[in-house]
Amino acid sequence: MRLRHLRLPHRAPLLHPPYSLASRIQEHLRRRQLDFKDAASANAANTNINTSPSAPLKPPLPPAPTLLSFSPLPTYTLGRRQTAPITVPEAARLQAPLRVTSSPGPGLDVLLPVALVHSPRGGLTTYHGPGQAVLWPVLDLRSPHHRQFTVRCYSRLLEDTTIETLWRLFGLKAFTTDDPGVWVRSRHATSTAMGGGDGDGTPQTAAAAAAKIAALGVHLRRHVSALGTALNVAMPGADVTDEVANPWARITACGLEGKTVTSVAGELLPSFRASLPGGGRGLLQEEVIAAAWAEELARRMGVEGVETVSAGEVVALVTEVMARAEDVTSEERAYVEKIQRGWIR
Repeated sequence: MRLRHLRLPHRAPLLHPPYSLASRIQEHLRRRQLDFKDAASANAANTNINTSPSAPLKPPLPPAPTLLSFSPLPTYTLGRRQTAPITVPEAARLQAPLRVTSSPGPGLDVLLPVALVHSPRGGLTTYHGPGQAVLWPVLDLRSPHHRQFTVRCYSRLLEDTTIETLWRLFGLKAFTTDDPGVWVRSRHATSTAMGGGDGDGTPQTAAAAAAKIAALGVHLRRHVSALGTALNVAMPGADVTDEVANPWARITACGLEGKTVTSVAGELLPSFRASLPGGGRGLLQEEVIAAAWAEELARRMGVEGVETVSAGEVVALVTEVMARAEDVTSEERAYVEKIQRGWIR
């Protein structure tokens, strides 16, 4: 069995999938896993009741574990700990249009709409959008077709996959702390803004303060996973205070007071970027990093590599999901129409 990698196409900054559409596709993939578990349970029960060799139902083939990767339209998600209602002025501030530049490097500036949605993950408010690789594995943690995971081990799998990918591609040394997510010692953050250490007993200094480079959120239904990791590839840093240009300036990310957020592009030394072909523009692409992350995930799961889902199959699946969807948004319709017309990088 191989890990299937399903990438929702984008063309920055004009074409990004809505977060709501990615959520629909994720739920469709998870439904396949749950339906298989139901069929397997029914077959086992039927086998116990009936002794005739023709009685057991033939179970369907197990669906392959799938990684859904995408770089969405700007979206703020509210976690389960966000119990206080968002006021009208707060919602208006969060949903004000965001100026996005094709990245990395100078490019076309556009103003994009911002969505505000609830998420089944834990935690408070966080952001997903252009310049970020969102990585959602959909798999059965108890499947006999790959390594099995407890809930904690699965969370660790996501963290370790991210840490290894950052090291292998960019030489960035990432780590975990008592706070959720994956962190790096930032070239830009100061210890007074951060406080604390990285959990290994190493004291903080102004030149080696921690900043969050990837967020983590997990939701399980009968051991089938949803959500995953969001890795900041090329996004504004804490030095950009303009709320029109920097989505992080509008919130306290994940409710972590006094902490800051960074990205791969923000942490690469200029000398390292200069050594890369084209100044690293080819490597600093969400889909390139997602492909490397998929390979590392497959290796750690113990499956036989990665199968990349073809563009045609992606369009067919999106079309199928949308044909059954209710309350379809205008952004979802516009995105589907564009990829059906061939707006695929």
